[in-house]
Amino acid sequence: MGEQTNLSMLAPPSRVLSDHIADQLRQAIVTNRLKPGQRIVEGEIAKAMETSRGPVRDALLLLENEGLVVRYPHRGTFVAQLSHEDAEEIYSLRQAIESLAVAYLVKRATSEEIDELEEYVDHMEAKVRQGYTQMEAVELDLAFHRALCRLSHHRRVLEAWEALSGQTRLLILAHRTRNPRDFEELAVEWHRRLVDALRQRNLERAQEELRKHLAITVEGLLNSFMEKDEGDE
Repeated sequence: MGEQTNLSMLAPPSRVLSDHIADQLRQAIVTNRLKPGQRIVEGEIAKAMETSRGPVRDALLLLENEGLVVRYPHRGTFVAQLSHEDAEEIYSLRQAIESLAVAYLVKRATSEEIDELEEYVDHMEAKVRQGYTQMEAVELDLAFHRALCRLSHHRRVLEAWEALSGQTRLLILAHRTRNPRDFEELAVEWHRRLVDALRQRNLERAQEELRKHLAITVEGLLNSFMEKDEGDE
């Protein structure tokens, strides 16, 4: 027998650390503890996390790829400020991705997988009865839509959706913060209608339910951007 390979040596601990730092920063951004436009100083983060700057730099690169931070030469790294145009682009792309997911799901998903989607809606309904935070509402919404893409069995659809998920989370949270009753008044009913259309394998109806839901959210976001612009004048 040959020597046994020590597999634990193949996973660099710096990667695990950078993922952890990225998670902490991501949470701070989506909960507005790190605000849009705020500078993120590598040295300060490294000191707070009791680590070197290398893992912090790797973590910031991950967040840059997600669109949550932007890096300017000779200036540093800042929390991204999403604009009116960003919201339009993100939601038009999300509409295209999830419409494709729905088309594949209608063709490929089993009845048991559609049952799984309904379980997400049941969880939403239970949270409405029990009480929830806006962050919990956002995460439940995102979990449903991620499952929608995952159950389409179209790997690249899921990859494309996940690439947008960080910015999508910020936008949904902004919408829910300004419309705090949206989740309990609209989300459960809308998601259940979509699941019902999928169960009936009614592609046209399912895509129309998706379009209406996303249109309501992006319209609310665009209105809030307009109000902010008018307030800044």
